[in-house]
Amino acid sequence: MKLSFWKLLKITLQGKATKIFFILTVMSLSFSMAVILCNAGLMDGYEHILKTGLRKNTSDLEVTSSSGFFEIENEFLEMINQEAITNYAGIIRTEGFIVKDNKSKGVLVNGIKPSEFAKINNLDIKISSEKNTIALGAEIAKELEVSIGDFITLTFTRGNQSFEELPYVTELEVSDIVTHGVHRKDSRLVYLKRSYLEEFTNSKGMVNTCLLTLDGYTDSQIKDYIKNSEEKFFELGFEARPYWKNFASLLEAVEVEKFSITVILQLIILIALFNIVAFINYNGIKKSQEFFLLRSLGLSFKSLYTFWTLFIIFIWAISCLLALLMTLFFDKVILKLPFLKIPSKVYELDHLSIHLGLDSILTIFAITFFWCLVCIGYIVFREKKKTILEGIKGQYI
Repeated sequence: MKLSFWKLLKITLQGKATKIFFILTVMSLSFSMAVILCNAGLMDGYEHILKTGLRKNTSDLEVTSSSGFFEIENEFLEMINQEAITNYAGIIRTEGFIVKDNKSKGVLVNGIKPSEFAKINNLDIKISSEKNTIALGAEIAKELEVSIGDFITLTFTRGNQSFEELPYVTELEVSDIVTHGVHRKDSRLVYLKRSYLEEFTNSKGMVNTCLLTLDGYTDSQIKDYIKNSEEKFFELGFEARPYWKNFASLLEAVEVEKFSITVILQLIILIALFNIVAFINYNGIKKSQEFFLLRSLGLSFKSLYTFWTLFIIFIWAISCLLALLMTLFFDKVILKLPFLKIPSKVYELDHLSIHLGLDSILTIFAITFFWCLVCIGYIVFREKKKTILEGIKGQYI
């Protein structure tokens, strides 16, 4: 005797109490999967947002020289003249202090050519070409209570010749407020015209950092590029670093944390699977007569085993879809609540979002499917020794 899966499912889900138990079982597994998806998504989202913010104000690679300032001339251009490199921009970085109404703050001053700088990271910084202005990081402007059009005082050293070791003080108009999305950058970086900064660092025509853009390279490809080019850069006295270098330890900690929490959260998947076993047991007691009748009419154990296997896979498939919807709801609604805003001084970001790649989703679904197979194996092992006679006593599912 053969019955289709859907006909057996209809028999299995007869009765209001059974339907409610089934819905709660599915919700339990889907919620457990959603929790793990959210955990992985938040960790991946943190890394994605952090790296996106880090790449603003820089590019794929930062090249510096052991001798400090250098010229971007023939020898250097030959070194970077490779098909992988699509754009480059030389900048001057130096440290200074901003003063406003008796408040002062240490900053990292970036001397840039706005049009050249925008090509490597799409960061459109508004600095006047006609007069000397300054662009501030968003946190600096917030801390000093400065807005566009206000004037601030910038102090920094400008060289080592004659009496030029004395600090240089200048008053500049704020022309732009820049948001990078990373607290440390928003609270440290300011931007000036490179030609203006050259005058006070005795570095006319030279830079101390060159930013390189690699054509469509992923992070792993950037690592490989640095590894393959490291010797060539070193021979000429240069060092190439990926844009996330200063945050490498933090990003590594995020990866370890994601793995650890995902492993721990497998416990809630196991609890959800206990609910599936409990539903099958409940259904076996509730539907013992129906299943006994089907067995008496010739329904083989193999057919029954196939049904319960497909039934658990059916629950898993529905739970996967519901878990994705729950994760989307959590990202779009729950994370927008104001009390879930994270302290940016601690975590570098002031908000989180879920960023799930297909590989992460499939991995989590595959792990859950594995536990479902374990559940199927348990049911088969438990029921294989039972006989039709036990069905008369109401013990056969």
